Amino acid sequence: MARSDAGSDAGSQGRDEDRPALEIACLHPNSRRASLVSTTGTHCRVWRSALKAPDRTAGEGYVEFVIKYPRDRYQPSDVRLLVKQHRALREALGDIVPEALFVVTQVGGEPNLVVIARAVNIWFNIANPTNREEAIGLLHRYPLARDQLGVFVKQVRRWREQPDPRLVDLYGLDNLVMDNQRRIRYIDSYFVFFFEDMLHLLGGEPDYELEDKIRVSLKRLAYLEEILKASEPDRETTEGGRT
Repeated sequence: MARSDAGSDAGSQGRDEDRPALEIACLHPNSRRASLVSTTGTHCRVWRSALKAPDRTAGEGYVEFVIKYPRDRYQPSDVRLLVKQHRALREALGDIVPEALFVVTQVGGEPNLVVIARAVNIWFNIANPTNREEAIGLLHRYPLARDQLGVFVKQVRRWREQPDPRLVDLYGLDNLVMDNQRRIRYIDSYFVFFFEDMLHLLGGEPDYELEDKIRVSLKRLAYLEEILKASEPDRETTEGGRT
């Protein structure tokens, strides 16, 4: 990770793949390399890097992480909300949601928020309806993933039934995935909930963009419930193989 060409000129100019370190004050420009892995997010671009573990005897030589580089400017009130929402995800869903640090620092010379999270090796897009048959087969083959998806769907439904109903953001196709260890992971960090009461706040004009995101998220939630049910083991088989 230490750059062999880490002179002051190279540090100040950098290359495209190093740009997060050049523009985020808490990351030294000459100490990190990162690769751009996603530009499709509504709220951020995602860069990936690695850090040598302090204690290599623990069995992990490097820690892989992602830098979620914000597209917009976030105020302190936004930061408190984002941290609260991510904490709610982690408390309810556990390891389905990767650990993340919300760092208030200077980004491009201005105060802002950067999210640094444990990297997930995305292997399969579980929420994409075009992958239906393959998704059912994978969930049938990997009981842990099926159980995790069951926990996720049940919790999403529970949040929608609360006095202050909220809907987990499933609009982004890459928000809910299966990693290369065949585990279900929810990897979004910025504004992970939609609030349907915001559609008609104060009697103003409807927010058609939010309305579309909620519609698509509900459709994908129903799809996840469908593939979850379709992937359940045959009851007669589990009770002794009777036909």
